Amino acid sequence: MDMKTYIIRESDGPTFLRKGAEIRAKNLTSAKRQASKNQCFVGTNLRIESETGILLALKMSGQKWEEVES
Repeated sequence: MDMKTYIIRESDGPTFLRKGAEIRAKNLTSAKRQASKNQCFVGTNLRIESETGILLALKMSGQKWEEVES
């Protein structure tokens, strides 16, 4: 199974300056599931980036995941 590395960032504000956590997932859908499951706080924003720092998906507080086209 080919796994990819993703970086998950959680923030309570509009900026994502905190250090992210690296995860391994088979695709972006699996990475979104892991990020949602491991969300630490209610009402925070989640961001998924590639291992090179390219934004792939964003989930704002109370919203659904939004994939970013690269």
